[in-house]
Amino acid sequence: MKEMLTNNIQLNWLRTFEAAGRRLSFTLSAQELNMSQSAVSQQIQLLEHHLNQKLFVRANRTIQLTDAGRSFLPLVQDSMRQLNIGAAQIFTPLNQAVVEINVNTAFGVLWLAPRMQRFNTIYPQITIRQLGTNWATDFDISTAELEIRYGAGNWPGFVAHPLVKPKLRPYCSVANAKRVRQPADLESMVLLDVIGTPQGWNAWMEKMGLAAPDEQSHQYMDSHATAVSMAANGFGVCLMYDELMGEGVLAKQLVAPFVDTIDTEGNYYLCYQNDKELSDASRIFKDWILGSGAHSEPR
Repeated sequence: MKEMLTNNIQLNWLRTFEAAGRRLSFTLSAQELNMSQSAVSQQIQLLEHHLNQKLFVRANRTIQLTDAGRSFLPLVQDSMRQLNIGAAQIFTPLNQAVVEINVNTAFGVLWLAPRMQRFNTIYPQITIRQLGTNWATDFDISTAELEIRYGAGNWPGFVAHPLVKPKLRPYCSVANAKRVRQPADLESMVLLDVIGTPQGWNAWMEKMGLAAPDEQSHQYMDSHATAVSMAANGFGVCLMYDELMGEGVLAKQLVAPFVDTIDTEGNYYLCYQNDKELSDASRIFKDWILGSGAHSEPR
């Protein structure tokens, strides 16, 4: 069995499995891969036979991943991403290319900044020129190939890839977290609200069955980066996306006192015009960002 698994596994089987596992449809994956549906089904059967393991459950014209399939899919996706990144690094001719990107300030500070050294290590010949922006009017005059926007992802003429899970939870300093034992304890603390965020503290409090007292102090700012900085300095509690609190200096200074989250319509999106082809350097930077943890389907 071990010898069989390490020899003669076909790359086209894996590519077909990745598409079918991501879309959960042989028809849609066939369209994506420019194959017939029967060819997709055959390649999946060959892979299952090779692994001696069922990867899909087929019933009533639908397919679902088996437990083995769900475990195997992330491994295949990660391997394919690494192969694409490595091939681009070796074979793409880039001579001191410059990528200009308009970046929502909060995303640039909280997500991109802690990770940029990794990109530079892989592609030292590509210079990234970040231009911080917050509002829709800033993007209207943009000439950058790539943009990271905050909003609902419905900008006409643009492909928009969601970058984080659209959920918010409270974050505060370690010292303030020691004062919090239950959601009601937040009623005595300053709540930091970000202007333009579709869901905020009122929504979180309502989910917890609480009503914010009229006299409770609120502070408002136009960026999650400002809210996080204020919370890290011990002033109040902010609502934040977990992925923006995964790395970086500010993230290390904050903790989430509760697991409870609220869904939000606001998200950060990697955007580019759908009728213009990206330059090689911009395409590489786009693929790197999406390969760093954002794998959702574009809008």
